[in-house]
Amino acid sequence: MSWQYHRTPAPADLNTLGREGWELVAIENGEWIFKRPEPDPAERFTLEQRAAAIEDIGAHQSATRHLLNPEVAALIRRVNHTQMLLIADRGYPVPSLSTVVDLSLTANIPTIPQVLDAILPDLPLDRMILAHEMQLASPVRWVYHREGSGRIEAIPHLELKRLARHAVGCIRTGDSTPYANLLLVGG
Repeated sequence: MSWQYHRTPAPADLNTLGREGWELVAIENGEWIFKRPEPDPAERFTLEQRAAAIEDIGAHQSATRHLLNPEVAALIRRVNHTQMLLIADRGYPVPSLSTVVDLSLTANIPTIPQVLDAILPDLPLDRMILAHEMQLASPVRWVYHREGSGRIEAIPHLELKRLARHAVGCIRTGDSTPYANLLLVGG
């Protein structure tokens, strides 16, 4: 059996050391010496990961987000150069596409901006195609997209519906904003 050793001046909390598996083996020159069995690899990896996370809480909390939904992650990986992905609101008549991921839970959960915030870091984007009608029907959303989404192309809503039939897939949201639908074109 392999052993791990820990040396410390008189410890403040022997109970914690005991719970962690440390056993006092000697006191030498004012140092307390503890030992415990060397952990197996799985336990060692867990302990190292825990220590790293505790050591750098700030970096751990601001780590890059990763998509949790496997269907959404797989769909956005399929969007290649010049291909389109439809992001639809709750009322959009989604065309027959090979992949439709329905994330809608209730009115405005999730919204299209929430979905965009989650997927755009993983999706190389050439442009976003919006309906002209959004500018009048949903001016706040129009400004949101114009200011933060890079290259924007505005077309009539009926044309957006025609183009949507050529998308590689669709993510349906619970968004209830008028004319919120859009197409993302891969870069």
